[in-house]
Amino acid sequence: MKNHFIAALMSLAMLSPAAHSEPAGAPAAESAAAKFKQVELAQLVANSKTETAGQRIIFAPVAVKFRAVLSDLPKQQKADYLKAALAAMQFSSPPQVRHRIGLDYGSEKALAAYIEESAAERMAKTLKPGDSRTFYAYHVYNNNRGPALLVVSFGD
Repeated sequence: MKNHFIAALMSLAMLSPAAHSEPAGAPAAESAAAKFKQVELAQLVANSKTETAGQRIIFAPVAVKFRAVLSDLPKQQKADYLKAALAAMQFSSPPQVRHRIGLDYGSEKALAAYIEESAAERMAKTLKPGDSRTFYAYHVYNNNRGPALLVVSFGD
């Protein structure tokens, strides 16, 4: 399981603008995981909501990690806007995204988050709703429901 986590972090390190500035001799897995800033998901959601429905604010993706409870396994989801946002940020190799998951963070309604395909496949095989995990994601844009997150991996 740890190898899947490390591989996902390394394969998606290209999303981070700082990916090319690793200190010489830094262990690859440690440097990839270190890019993800610990956040409280409830606070991130509260601070990320836009005032108007349909309004979206795109910015350079921010690598975050947080603890949450999986409320919904991967389900089909269009990701056209996410792909457009990543293209606007000039990412040459955006991840494959065709699913979303639900994340329970203590609110009445779960947060829907995009999930990268290999992480979605692994999740469908190894987790069930109600499992609590640390999720590694990129905060790509904000909308009236909160942050648009692209989950790229998860760990214990």
